Amino acid sequence: MNMLILVWRNSFRKKVRFWLTCISVMVAFFLFTTLSGVNHALTANVSNSNQYRLMTSHKISLTQSLPINYKQKIAALPGVKQVSYASWFGGFYQNEKNQLPVTAVDHETYFDLFDEYYISPEQLTQWKNTRTGIVIGQSLADKYGWEIGDKVPLSSSIWMNKSASFNWSFTVSAIYQTKGQSGANNKVFFQHAYFDKGRAYAGNSMSWLSTEITGKANVEDVIVAIDKLFIHTNSPTRTTTEQVFIKERAQQFVDMAMVINLVVIAVFFTLLLIVCNTMIQTIRERNNESAMMKALGFSSLSLIQGIYLESLLLLGLGALAGSLLAYLLITAVGQNFNDFLPGISIAPSHYLTVFALVNIAAAFCSAVPALAIKRLVISETLGGQA
Repeated sequence: MNMLILVWRNSFRKKVRFWLTCISVMVAFFLFTTLSGVNHALTANVSNSNQYRLMTSHKISLTQSLPINYKQKIAALPGVKQVSYASWFGGFYQNEKNQLPVTAVDHETYFDLFDEYYISPEQLTQWKNTRTGIVIGQSLADKYGWEIGDKVPLSSSIWMNKSASFNWSFTVSAIYQTKGQSGANNKVFFQHAYFDKGRAYAGNSMSWLSTEITGKANVEDVIVAIDKLFIHTNSPTRTTTEQVFIKERAQQFVDMAMVINLVVIAVFFTLLLIVCNTMIQTIRERNNESAMMKALGFSSLSLIQGIYLESLLLLGLGALAGSLLAYLLITAVGQNFNDFLPGISIAPSHYLTVFALVNIAAAFCSAVPALAIKRLVISETLGGQA
């Protein structure tokens, strides 16, 4: 009989046990793959950030504002090429389910500093000359059908305007695109000057500053110089590289790297316990059959190979189902998470990791049954039943 057919039939002899074990494996790999997709977004954002940009925020919390005049003071420091600033607006369109990443930015300098946003010179000039103008990502324009010149009402759950309303009126003045970061094409930017004059409180302040340093400048020296400049003020600062800033914002709720590591450990531990127990029970139930097959000429190696293939089938089906469900989940909700963290997806290398985990776990779970088969004595096993 063909070995693969024998393995397939043996695997489904105890259907309930097989499928329950397979579901356990599926859940483990579903969690592992889902969290890996989120972790990929964190890693992608950090690796894509500019190594010459620094981010400065309030030392206590990002929710605390800084005076706008900090920009001129930082710009005068040695090694600083240019400085811009921004404030988090939040915002949503029509209802709170349509959350948008809206940011008020310094319209004179922001897109010079963040040149990864590609805007035509004509549209950029138009935006700078339109007080209520907004710059939107291409994906937002496609999603809502917005075009240049459209009036767009946006609301904020944080900022009230001087009319005692949380509703703000904007005009689409420019549409930006990005290269290699399609998930980042869903942002909205508007003039900080309009925001500063229109809001009911916290005028002449912003949330954070972005500083580009020269290629010859020492990053650590500039960071120390910036924070030292404001150490004795009412609004002390904390400056980090853009990589660190993005990662801290994304991980303010949970340290995803730690979660991923814990899940990997849990996956292996759970798989080893469940699948090992299943395979040990399987080989005990087939003790006489194994002895008979050895008596008929089957080698211990071929029997061990069959046990390994059964473990591989069990783990492979569970891992495939779990990874597929995770992929569908990431695809379905990725657009919503992209408002907060762009680039959520499952890296192709993750599937190689899953493949390696399945094979390693299959080999480990076959170790005890393989030892039992190797030690099996035909005369003692069959003779005891005679």
